[in-house]
Amino acid sequence: MSRPWQVLLAIALLTAVAGVFASRLEFRGSFVELLPEGAPEVRDLTRVSEKAGGDGYLVIMARGAAPEALKAYARDFQKRLEALPEVRYVEHHYDVAFFRRHGLLLLPTAEVASLRQDLEARVRYEKERASPLFVDLGADVAPPTFEEIAKKHTPDTALPETLANKEGTEVYLMIKPSGTAGDLEFARRFVDTVFDTGRKLAAEQYPGVTLEATGNFQNRIEEDAVMRTDLSNAGLLSALIAVGLILLATRRISALAVVGVPVMVGMVLTFAFAQGAIGHLNIVTGFLVAILIGLGIEYGVHLSMRYWEEREHHGVKESLTAAVRGTFFGAVTSAFTNAAAFFVLVLAQFHAFQQFGLLAGVGVLMAVLAAYAMGPSLLAIAERIRPFRKEGAPAGQASAPAVEAEPAPQKEWRRWPTGAIVAVALSVVGFAAYSVAIAPRLGFETNLRNLKGDSPASRLDDHITEQIGSPLNPAILAVDSLEQVREVESVIAQVKAKNGADSVFLRTASLSDLVPSDVAAHQAEMAGIRTLLDGLPRSAQEDPRVKDLREMVDAQPYGLEQLPVEARRRFEALDGKGMFLLLFPSVSNYDTQDLHRWAGQLDEVVAGAKAKGIDLAVLDSNRIAARIFSLVRGDGPFILWSAAVVVFLVILASLRSLKRALLVAGPLFLGMTCLAGGMYLFDVQLNFINAVVLPNLLAIAVDNSVHLYHRYEEEGPGSLGRVVRSTGFAAVVATLSNAAGYGALLVANHQGLRSIGQIALLGVVSTFLGTTVFFPAMLALLERWKGRRSAEVAPESGAVVRSLNLGAVGEQPAESPGERKSA
Repeated sequence: MSRPWQVLLAIALLTAVAGVFASRLEFRGSFVELLPEGAPEVRDLTRVSEKAGGDGYLVIMARGAAPEALKAYARDFQKRLEALPEVRYVEHHYDVAFFRRHGLLLLPTAEVASLRQDLEARVRYEKERASPLFVDLGADVAPPTFEEIAKKHTPDTALPETLANKEGTEVYLMIKPSGTAGDLEFARRFVDTVFDTGRKLAAEQYPGVTLEATGNFQNRIEEDAVMRTDLSNAGLLSALIAVGLILLATRRISALAVVGVPVMVGMVLTFAFAQGAIGHLNIVTGFLVAILIGLGIEYGVHLSMRYWEEREHHGVKESLTAAVRGTFFGAVTSAFTNAAAFFVLVLAQFHAFQQFGLLAGVGVLMAVLAAYAMGPSLLAIAERIRPFRKEGAPAGQASAPAVEAEPAPQKEWRRWPTGAIVAVALSVVGFAAYSVAIAPRLGFETNLRNLKGDSPASRLDDHITEQIGSPLNPAILAVDSLEQVREVESVIAQVKAKNGADSVFLRTASLSDLVPSDVAAHQAEMAGIRTLLDGLPRSAQEDPRVKDLREMVDAQPYGLEQLPVEARRRFEALDGKGMFLLLFPSVSNYDTQDLHRWAGQLDEVVAGAKAKGIDLAVLDSNRIAARIFSLVRGDGPFILWSAAVVVFLVILASLRSLKRALLVAGPLFLGMTCLAGGMYLFDVQLNFINAVVLPNLLAIAVDNSVHLYHRYEEEGPGSLGRVVRSTGFAAVVATLSNAAGYGALLVANHQGLRSIGQIALLGVVSTFLGTTVFFPAMLALLERWKGRRSAEVAPESGAVVRSLNLGAVGEQPAESPGERKSA
């Protein structure tokens, strides 16, 4: 390596250009980003959002004052908010008197007829009692009183008078902005403006009033903040742990540059590729920083530790050559195996898995490319800055040829008893058998709240939903006209009846509830009621309930134009073309089983509407979540088995021997089997976020087997003790770095990200058992078995095969470089 600075300068320039490109990469934390833009659910969401002028509300809760003061505050706050250019409208107070006055027109015709019949019976009863000739014999049952009739038939108003709790100690304002929650820059600015406006009003006129927020906009802001903080913290913690591991393993400051700089370069190149290929990261691809740190360190660790091992006996040039030759083939094999396992995810139906597989595969290739493009140059520069020399040796001998120096004696490592090795191997096999037995008991996380985690906005959402009696974010169904609204409502009723007790539909709300239908029949019944009221005795006509009923009977039919604007605007499209129907669920929709029922019954409604010639679009985040769960469940087994096959084929192609490929891959799959036992013991469940880790674990774990086996082949029989001590130690460091990359996610507040760290950490430990504990034990047992066979065939030769040796008891000469097999 004669010109290391020139190599590093060229790579630095390339990295700088890539860094500018990668800096444009943005993070999108919405679940919508996990599906392709062409998915029906995403198309519907986009279409309805455009017509609705957004995808939800910002909901403000005010409290801290007396009920009357809060009412006054809410009225003033609503006026100030509706004066803001970012606000389309605010829902808080409704003209309930209008709907009470027109209540009979909104009742079903059969209900109005029943009211008339009850009134006829009561009027007859009152007239009989008013006659001077009447004698009460007690034989007739008295019909319902006017008060009972009023309770029975007074229509429920479609809207409450104000949005508040029953005690009046909390008031709620549902604010419809002009933008969408997906535009986080707008959402943050909008929420800040609302809070500034409300707090300024409180300070001026209503001291003590405090505000809290929930709804789609606040939830998105909080989720994004939590995700960004978690990913940043995980990346930083992963890097700090990696630094500690490198220093602990090598005890050389220069190792930070030799190992760390290529990792950083590889990540910059990967994210530049991500910007060009995708343009953003999502909640699945967002934790790639921590993963690539863990994966990328491995190549530099193996290269540098092999170099410093060679430098104990050889000069710089010879050591660099031996280190590159001795590790490059294993590194490339493991990198291509890693990348192949990741690229399998591109075949998934789930869009987020496709993106993760593509970026992670490219990231691994960039990492190994950077490690071997920069590693030798960095090692050469480190030698120039601070030459490596053996303790007590003259400085001038640091780079002398190995043949001129007396080779240092190597320690011979005490053999483990065969029984101990067998016990170790059987322990791993036994735990794998236990894992197979309990695997059917493992569950799939069905609670969406457990993935999103708890937050102030989600807790407030639950509280307000409980207070007002309905969810804040129902499904929005978009149609073209009021007639289509009524057709869809009939379809919903049919689906609800069909599913019976399994129905997840609570109720609907639409302009159909607020505008009279079948007016002629209503007026005929109301005319009959009017005649009955006219025939009542004067004393009865003074009854307040009779007066209220007469006011309703005298109400005239009205159309959409006469509806109070605050009642109709939530149901009308922003462009005036189309209407909305709100469908409220009867289940929480946090449980995926309920989600699937909800999504399935929504699909039945869409199909029923289509059969009637209605092009129905649905905006509902729960439907999107159900789609995601469905895709992950379908992709999981296929991806895992495909990754296993691809990993084995890459190993087979690398080793060019089925026997050797089985020897290397067997412990890997044994370790993966142990994961089920670990998940069961630590109560960790799969979910749609952490499922992406499974094929990655195969790729990570195979590195240890590949490096151990290549070094073992290079050193030859009898070298297993040295291989485990040197390459095995590097494998431990690499495993710990991988564990650090994922384990850093354990500090995340977002439950979904934390679950990634949990399952990955268990997987790294489980596969370590297979590849770095069981695999050397198996090689040791094979050596001893072959040694016995050789001794039986040729006892006169006194052949002895050394094996897994730990603990020094003596000295033996080192092999010269020429006696080693080349990789």
